[in-house]
Amino acid sequence: MNRNEYRRAFIMLRAALPGYGGHVRLERRTLSGSMYFIVNAPQDAGTLTVLLAGQRDGAYCAAPVGALSRDRRGQLTLAYSFDPRAIDGRPLEAYAWVVVARADGAVALTGNVEGSRPMDAAALGQAVRARIAPEPAPAFDLPGPEEAEPRPPLTEPEETEPRPPLTEPEETEPQPPLTEPDETEPRPPLPAPEPAREDPADDIRIYTGSRCRAAAPAEEVAPPQREPLAEAAVESDAARTAAGLLGLDITRPWPGSAEALRRLFATQAAADNAPDDGFTYVRYPMPRGSGYAESLVGLKAEDGRPTAIRYALPGQYRPEPPAGMEGYRWTDAGCWVTDTAIDG
Repeated sequence: MNRNEYRRAFIMLRAALPGYGGHVRLERRTLSGSMYFIVNAPQDAGTLTVLLAGQRDGAYCAAPVGALSRDRRGQLTLAYSFDPRAIDGRPLEAYAWVVVARADGAVALTGNVEGSRPMDAAALGQAVRARIAPEPAPAFDLPGPEEAEPRPPLTEPEETEPRPPLTEPEETEPQPPLTEPDETEPRPPLPAPEPAREDPADDIRIYTGSRCRAAAPAEEVAPPQREPLAEAAVESDAARTAAGLLGLDITRPWPGSAEALRRLFATQAAADNAPDDGFTYVRYPMPRGSGYAESLVGLKAEDGRPTAIRYALPGQYRPEPPAGMEGYRWTDAGCWVTDTAIDG
């Protein structure tokens, strides 16, 4: 790689378990690199770890990168900076896949770092589990009671010299009893307590700036009464969201991979200037420095349930999709799009 060479890739992650989805932004220079992960996962997914995986001498190996954290929008993100020459002792070119795995070692998402390569899913999963969920080492086998050598009986040590007899302590002279000192001078009488004041509020002071002032007696103030929101206004706000336009119920879980988008569609309005292809889109944030201002994610719905998902990334036409966007296709709306099936 030349010293001034720069590579940027958009890696789409493929789901190995239902309910997962996401992508990776990869930027690589000669001496530095970065990856930015955006992942959608079920709420009960637990801790998700990102790894880079490849093959070494025909065997699969994996290097942990870090754990994903959930942001306020409910998405899981991770920003990872690295030296392309040494990632867990190996260069970036030695890793063919990026993997997202659960805490038990199950692979949830996979993506190609640079081009598609044949992959043994079982061997890859075994290498991932060995790094993040290793099997406990077997306990040492202790010999049984029959195998253990018999211990000799304990014997009392022989007394060679006779012990001297115990002697009683010598009596010392008795000390005189303690006597209280004579009081030569009379003690002054204790001051009598001051009588309680009739109005304790007179002693209350309130600090304001550099002065104190007496607090006025508190008056009972009735709490302000809030007027209930009109039902029509609430229904109007819900109807303006993307989920409201689609007639989707946001109070119940959505099927399959659509569940990861429920919060996004329930809080955002439909995107303007989106492709007119039968999908209702919302804006999907992109990381700073990725080269794209934003992306779009769209849904179709029937009878109050999502039926199809489409991701759209505005860009420029090319004969082939950009690196890392295999499976995307160009549309007349000026976007690269790909569809994701809804399981369940």
